[in-house]
Amino acid sequence: MENLIEYLDESLIPLEQKVKEYLHIERDIRLLEVELLSLQSIKPDYDPEQQNLEQRIAAGQPSSTFNDKEQKMVELLEQYKQLQKEVIDLLPEKNKFVELNLGYGPSQVGYFTTDPETHAPLDEPVLRVVH
Repeated sequence: MENLIEYLDESLIPLEQKVKEYLHIERDIRLLEVELLSLQSIKPDYDPEQQNLEQRIAAGQPSSTFNDKEQKMVELLEQYKQLQKEVIDLLPEKNKFVELNLGYGPSQVGYFTTDPETHAPLDEPVLRVVH
């Protein structure tokens, strides 16, 4: 970082707020995943080989077959994908980190279609947040 306070630029505030929302939803998804796995494992008929929630969602099963927590997960995943798209749209450049202030010093966010080290194309583009 050439300018040590570059990440305090006020024009980055909308991006910072979206990244904070994105990280908050990501945290909520992880907590709910743990809760769902814990609840599944205490069922007497629990089968670890059974399709997981993401497979059921991808298969297009109707939402009426989901319990409340599974429905919440579906909603969180939809919000997560939407926020990911919004963060990507707010980034000034692709394949480069942008420095932000997420409340505890400089952090970085970037959307990469190529590997930053090898410059080889990635199979699937990745949004990276370093905080």
